[in-house]
Amino acid sequence: VVAMLQGEKQFFTDSGGYWQLGTTFTANGHFSLLNYSDPLKGYALPLIIHGLQSLAGDLTWTSSSIDKIFNAVTFAVIGTVLGPAFVRVVWPTQPSWGFARRLALTVLLLVFWSGFLNFPLSDFVALATALLALIAVARTDSPGWMLVAGGALGLSIDIREAYMPFAPAVVAIVVWTWIGQRGTPHASAVRRVLCAGLFVIGFAVVSLPQSLSAHRYHGTWSFIPGASVSEPVGVFYASGIHSQAYDTYVLNGEARVEMRYVYPAGQRLLEELKEGKVTSTSQYVGLYLSHPLVMGSAIIRHVVDGLDPLYSTPYVENLHNAGRIWGRMAGFLLLFVALLRLLWPAARRVLGPGRLRYLGALALCSLTTIPTQMERRYMLPVYLISYVIALTPRWPNPINQTVAGLRRFKTPAVIGVAFVVYASFVWYITSDAIDNLTLLDGVTHTVLNIR
Repeated sequence: VVAMLQGEKQFFTDSGGYWQLGTTFTANGHFSLLNYSDPLKGYALPLIIHGLQSLAGDLTWTSSSIDKIFNAVTFAVIGTVLGPAFVRVVWPTQPSWGFARRLALTVLLLVFWSGFLNFPLSDFVALATALLALIAVARTDSPGWMLVAGGALGLSIDIREAYMPFAPAVVAIVVWTWIGQRGTPHASAVRRVLCAGLFVIGFAVVSLPQSLSAHRYHGTWSFIPGASVSEPVGVFYASGIHSQAYDTYVLNGEARVEMRYVYPAGQRLLEELKEGKVTSTSQYVGLYLSHPLVMGSAIIRHVVDGLDPLYSTPYVENLHNAGRIWGRMAGFLLLFVALLRLLWPAARRVLGPGRLRYLGALALCSLTTIPTQMERRYMLPVYLISYVIALTPRWPNPINQTVAGLRRFKTPAVIGVAFVVYASFVWYITSDAIDNLTLLDGVTHTVLNIR
């Protein structure tokens, strides 16, 4: 209902590109995975879109409608199934979530990300496959689940190649789990070999079409999308130095305006470099040694601005206004609650024994995007972590009933001070980003004054 009420939407830039790629599997009237030849995008999401296009044709639905239905199902599955199951993986002693909490998680996804229901993008599909991989890999001694884990891991990387750090993290979880079982009853060596083999098979089967396509059209066997394309190092790193965050603004029905939240100190640093750009990875790393404050501040700003729910859509049609302040405050409050839950020992103990390595693995999905030109959707895995932790039940009483006087309010006072410091810090960073917003015409690269 939320998706349909937003009306028909044109597929801009990346979303339009994905939708077009869905048509490339059929050539001369014949379908084949090997017809797919794009050098940058993995085959998995375009293949899903191809199925949606066929279904839309059979039902005589519009492209926008079928895409909205698919995205709505993805949101619902994450909110009511995968998210709650992920919590049980991290904290096995937690009771299963009831209907209210599952509904609350889905509502949070709708409130903060409703605009993503309108476009065929990789973000939520990749998140769903990553969650499935973690849920499945928690059953390390189950051959069936390990097959699912390998397949889901392969899908997540094919859909979003930025998830590459997620792969070694999942493998490390398997090794960690098996090592931790020493001295206790566990599966036999033969069963573990079977589980490991099926995990590899699941990953290989899902990744094979991408490897074959890359070999056929681009001369490489790599299963990583974009491996055959070498983007200039300067483009990759420079955008992350001179900008704190990035959005796309729709003007006159076209997504052609770049919303760059400029980082002045980073921009000045780039101007000091030879040719005004970064020419190698070693030079980029060296900037952290020669200009630690500027570069460190850039990374912090990327993280904070990436976690600022300023817009609920990937394509902005209305520039920020006072109405969005409450949503931003709520988003940062949820993040604070999640951090408090993890850093306050009493609250963490109430959650029960936790396997925080699963949280770390999911957070790694956002790692490679932090140095680049930050878009808020890149931090989606971290947003989800904050939502599920904030919604997880069981909180300790912060008022110490065993002592008298004002000392019983020591913990609430510390929490209050921490929140004031936290709120001041994030508001300073995000306000500075908005104050330095520059609107550029994506075609002519001229500065626009339309605010």
